[in-house]
Amino acid sequence: MPIIAPIPRSERRLMQKTIHRTRGKNHARSSIIRRINWFTLYGIDGLESLSPGRGRCWPFEHICTFLREPVKHTPGDFGYQRSRWSTELMAIKINEITGYQ
Repeated sequence: MPIIAPIPRSERRLMQKTIHRTRGKNHARSSIIRRINWFTLYGIDGLESLSPGRGRCWPFEHICTFLREPVKHTPGDFGYQRSRWSTELMAIKINEITGYQ
């Protein structure tokens, strides 16, 4: 039983061109299976390369809101002995505000 349905000749040619343009033809089996799944779900568009890296979890404005509040004050206002903010202390304070552990 075939994994995917028969593919029209024009799409097969387009797939072959896409494959020949990719670097490193020695793909692992899991990579090939992943690409078959992408093609089955999204067609030829699923074979296009994605942009590198991970997408943002929070919108930029939301993060800025969390950063602006503590910066209006000194760490001493919150009971810390430091006079200036460090990234570690800022992370601790933001985690307290959000309730994230």
